[in-house]
Amino acid sequence: MQSVKENKHESKNVLVIDDSKLNRAIVKKTLTNAGFEITEASDGVEGLEILQKRKFDLILVDIIMPHLDGFGFIEQFKTNVKNEFIPVILMTGSEDLNTKIKGLTIGADDYLIKPLNENELLARVNSLLRLKKTHDELYAKNMMIQKELSIAQKVQQFIIPKDFSHIAYPKITGRYLPIEDIGGDFFDCYKLGDDTGILIADVTGHGIPAAMVMTMSKMMFGLYASQIDSPSILLSRINNEIRKLILDNQYITAFYLIYDSENKRIRFTNAGHARPLYYRRASGKVLALDTDGLFVGIKDNTEYEEKSLTVQEGDRLILYTDGITEIKNEAREEFGEKRLARYLINNADVTGSAFCDGLLAEIRLFSGGQPPNDDIAFLNIEF
Repeated sequence: MQSVKENKHESKNVLVIDDSKLNRAIVKKTLTNAGFEITEASDGVEGLEILQKRKFDLILVDIIMPHLDGFGFIEQFKTNVKNEFIPVILMTGSEDLNTKIKGLTIGADDYLIKPLNENELLARVNSLLRLKKTHDELYAKNMMIQKELSIAQKVQQFIIPKDFSHIAYPKITGRYLPIEDIGGDFFDCYKLGDDTGILIADVTGHGIPAAMVMTMSKMMFGLYASQIDSPSILLSRINNEIRKLILDNQYITAFYLIYDSENKRIRFTNAGHARPLYYRRASGKVLALDTDGLFVGIKDNTEYEEKSLTVQEGDRLILYTDGITEIKNEAREEFGEKRLARYLINNADVTGSAFCDGLLAEIRLFSGGQPPNDDIAFLNIEF
C-alpha cells in the first residue's frame, strides 16, 4: 500500500538535464525520496529528444553543458511549447546577476545556485508545481468558458437575422460584427400584416452580460411587436418588463419604427439610440431621425415620444449602432454622423449587399485598419 507522501507525488515527472553525474545524482536522490519520478539527460540535445517522447511536470537544467547549453535548451524548448506550462528551473554555479537575468528573460521560471541545497531544491520544485497546478486548473476552466462562448456565439448568430427576404417591402439588408465572440448589439424585422416593424438596439457593455440582456430583449420585442402597433407604447412596455430583469448599471438604447404600407409612412421612436439617417432622393438631403426618450431600463413607467415621416420611392434609411460613428482613425478622429451621411449621398445608387459591404470598406479605410472598440451593426432600408 502506498503512503500518503508517495501518492501525493505519484504523477509528478521531473526531467534533470546536467552533464554532471554527481549533480544529477543529488537531484535524483532528493526528489525520489520525496516521491517524484526522475528522468536524466546529459545535455540539452538529449533533453530535447526525451521531451519529444514524454511529457514532464517540471524541468531542471544546468547552464554550462556540451552540445547545447541551458540557455539554448530553454530557447528551443519554449519555442516548441504552446499553451502548456512546464516550469523550468535553471541551475548555475555562478552568482553573476547578469547570468540570472538572462536565464529568467529567455524563459526560466526560477534558478538554483550550485552546489545544490537539498531543502531549497525541494522547496522550489514544490513551489513551481503548485504554480503549475493553478495554471492547469485555470487553463482548463478557460477552455470550458471558450467552449461555452462558442455555443453562445452560435445561438446569437442564429437569433440575429442575416436574411430579410421574408420582408417584401421595404428592401432590407444589414451587417453585424461583434468585437468579441458575442455582443450586445442586435436588430430584427417583424412582418405585421401588410406593415413592417424594424428594430435596432444596443445593450450597454460587452461579453456575456450584454449578450444575455440582448437575448432577453430580442425575445420581448418579438413577443410584443405583433401585439402593439405604436412604437412609443411598445418601448414603454419593453422598458417596464426589462427593468425587472437587468442589473442596475445596465440599459438599452433602441430605435423602433413601423412602416405603414397603406399610408406610405414610417412611425418611429428613439430611446437614446444613435440617430438613424434618412436619405431623401428627391432633394438629395439627409435627415436625422430623433425623438425624446430615456434609455430603456433606466426608469419605471417611462413615456416615449413618437413621430412620423412620409416615405417616397427611392428613399433610404440606415439604422446603426454607435460602433460605426464612434470608430476612430490614427488621429483619434471619430467617423461621425457627417461622414456616414456623406456616404449615403455619394452612394445613392448603390443597393443591397453592395451598399453594406461598401460602408464596411469605408469604415476600415477611415480607421486605417485599427480594430473597433465597439460592436458594429446596421440595417440598410430601401424604399
